Amino acid sequence: MVTRKEQAEQTRSRFVTVALDLFVAQGYEATSVAQILERADMARGALYHHFPEGKKSLFIAVVDVVDHDLHEAFDTVVRNIESPIGQILAGFDAVLDIATDPAFARIVLIEASVVLPGAWAQGSEYQLLRHNLEQAMELGEMKRSPLDATASVLYGAARRSADYVARSDDPVTAAVESKQVLRTLLDGLRG
Repeated sequence: MVTRKEQAEQTRSRFVTVALDLFVAQGYEATSVAQILERADMARGALYHHFPEGKKSLFIAVVDVVDHDLHEAFDTVVRNIESPIGQILAGFDAVLDIATDPAFARIVLIEASVVLPGAWAQGSEYQLLRHNLEQAMELGEMKRSPLDATASVLYGAARRSADYVARSDDPVTAAVESKQVLRTLLDGLRG
């Protein structure tokens, strides 16, 4: 026998799964609430019960699901690599590797920048990079430079590189090339 809580979680999960498929296939704007309801075989009231702002709340839930792997990768980097520069390089690699995944590329890199503009400008990825740069400067792994400017430039370069990979006809090659460029950029800052 399924409890109410389990049934509610199944309903919520069904909406997220259906919306993810539709958003990846046709984008946020081209996906209607009616399509989501039809594909999920659910009532409008159920959608708004679980996602009070409707499609936008549902999209945020989809982003959380798709973005989970990147956060797991960052957690692994922080746990297993001591050097701040090593963490930065591994973080760049993680972002560019996951940017080759069609669902991540479409949802997080392409659609989210339009639906949720600026949501990641000062988010956890930026804060982690800034912290690692500060540590690298303190430990002498890189020469001192203006911290906020350096973090903004590197974050922008990594974010734009991920966008390039996501939109590329050959994402794997684009990721390899972008990793090389980001390493060269960071090496220049290390002096």
